[in-house]
Amino acid sequence: MAFESKEMAAFNLAMPYLNRVNSILNSNYTEFKNGNIRAFAINLRQLYRELSPWLVINKTKNIDEKKPFEDAFKKLAQTSKKNSEEIWVQMEAIENMMRDEFKALGMLMPKVTDSRYLFGNSKQK
Repeated sequence: MAFESKEMAAFNLAMPYLNRVNSILNSNYTEFKNGNIRAFAINLRQLYRELSPWLVINKTKNIDEKKPFEDAFKKLAQTSKKNSEEIWVQMEAIENMMRDEFKALGMLMPKVTDSRYLFGNSKQK
């Protein structure tokens, strides 16, 4: 019984987190459609804050999953504000990198044809 309570608590804590991530991604979609570079950039930083605790840094194994993001944000910051097309390209690349990480972590919802199989029932083909 205690195990079920821990599972339920973990699920209940995960839902607000996933809702925040989903809200940021939806907001980015809106800001992209509106052409609002500043708001999109702010959302990217917020999305990175949500992702960063899950990124691994292990100096003994020479692993730093945060470095590619830090480098991408530095490159974005160094881009001329007059070159809005390049800014958009870089911001989209950063968002796609983050989406890949979220997917690898299992935090993006998979597409399923039947919602009964949404949470890992292996009977769906």
